[in-house]
Amino acid sequence: MSRKRAQLNKRAALCLAAAVVLLLVGVLFLHFWEEDHSRVPQGGTGPEDELTYYDGAWYRPRRDVEAVLLMGIDKAALDETLPVQGEYEQSDFLLLLVIDRKSMTCTGIHINRDTMTEIQILTDSGRVEGTFTGQITLAHSYGGSPEIRCRNAVTAVSKLMYGIKIDRYISIAMDGIPVLNDLVGGVTVEVMDDLTGIDSALIQGETVTLKGQQALTYVRARHGLADPTNTHRMERQKQYLDGLQKKLLKFGELDEGFALSTVMELNDYLVSNCSVEQLSDLADTLEECGEVQYRTLEGEAVLEDVYYEFHVDEDALQRTVMELFYDQVEKD
Repeated sequence: MSRKRAQLNKRAALCLAAAVVLLLVGVLFLHFWEEDHSRVPQGGTGPEDELTYYDGAWYRPRRDVEAVLLMGIDKAALDETLPVQGEYEQSDFLLLLVIDRKSMTCTGIHINRDTMTEIQILTDSGRVEGTFTGQITLAHSYGGSPEIRCRNAVTAVSKLMYGIKIDRYISIAMDGIPVLNDLVGGVTVEVMDDLTGIDSALIQGETVTLKGQQALTYVRARHGLADPTNTHRMERQKQYLDGLQKKLLKFGELDEGFALSTVMELNDYLVSNCSVEQLSDLADTLEECGEVQYRTLEGEAVLEDVYYEFHVDEDALQRTVMELFYDQVEKD
């Protein structure tokens, strides 16, 4: 292997490690912040001369913005059993990184898995057989390969956000959490919910160092709890992942080979359409961007029959899309 290729592979490994942290942490070197309009039309990243009228002004799609979808998948990547169509693994965690290459800034949009949107129904080969409106997490459950399922999830997020272009994706199976958790010696948390019905050691208010499957239980559990909404679970995930972030950074500082060895351990849980060169470029870009600004999509969680649905605030979503993906222009 050439020296240049080896350097690219190392940077790709570092980038994947950073992506894993972003996927599982949601706050790498960052903090959350949240923020009468005409509806933004589909095809928000269409031809450069395509103008959109919004809130009394004209806008043009930006060409210096790049979007990368990070996904946490709720089934082991090594499980090759093929259940019936529509019952493959779902995307438990969705984070859209929006990179502004003009200002060299990065915004992370955290998308609730229960967000209602249009979803394609795919055959195992990827042929579209129809659509339905459902929780966005279900998009990853259609298709006969991890790559097809990831692409369907990308399509669903794009449709939700009025047709914006998503350039790349990186996914990790949530079953990789125990692996990563134990690589850093466990993560200590003050238990936020009574989880003793699942694990007797997870007593609300107690300080526990999570090991192995306990970590997955802590970030995944929600059914049967006092507050079973995904919004509340996201708070528990953030608490756990803040602790994981600190451990990862500590281990990375002490051991230069930690990022590469971590990616090798997690390789079987990762799926991406990025080449080594693209990952290397992404690593450089994220480093130059520095602190990432986070947004969570505003909306309301509603219990419908058995399952929760999250209905986004369309006005707030439109503002977000226009701010990040469009520039205001003068029209003659």
